[in-house]
Amino acid sequence: MAVVRPGWGADGCDAMGPFEMLSGKQQELLACFESLDEVQGTEPLRMRVGELLEEVRLHVRVTERHLQPLVVRVEGQRRALQEAEILLTMHELMAELEVFPCGSMEWLARLMALEDAAVAHVRSLELQLFPRLSAALEDQEAVELVRAMAATREVLWLEMRRARSLFEGDSPQPCLV
Repeated sequence: MAVVRPGWGADGCDAMGPFEMLSGKQQELLACFESLDEVQGTEPLRMRVGELLEEVRLHVRVTERHLQPLVVRVEGQRRALQEAEILLTMHELMAELEVFPCGSMEWLARLMALEDAAVAHVRSLELQLFPRLSAALEDQEAVELVRAMAATREVLWLEMRRARSLFEGDSPQPCLV
């Protein structure tokens, strides 16, 4: 049995719907952006932003995999493309944050733009899409969506951990070229 991160476990499947779960995770994400203001020093900032980016990546990938098909079904292709553009922008900004030196003007501009994109994404989902998507789902479909999102998030989280340990050299396995 897989280890499930808090808020995404089997217990949450019965108590919370998929959009309430995502809303909670999104609020945690926005709080992480706000908490960056309190970080002192380049190295602690780099570490905190790295953790934040990991959470943003998880959220974006779960959204792409599970919400986008639902948006296409309920709202249509045009609306799904609008959401996909925001997600693509977030991907690009995350990639650019890894290129520029931490704390540089270019880096800070990308970080602020990522926060703006995340806020716009969350507002769009919570104010516009979640109510309509929720109304379109049958109860069993909602339960299945919760389970699928939890499983996807867990698999992605474990993959990220494994990749990080390989990248940082924590793995006893040599890297073959």
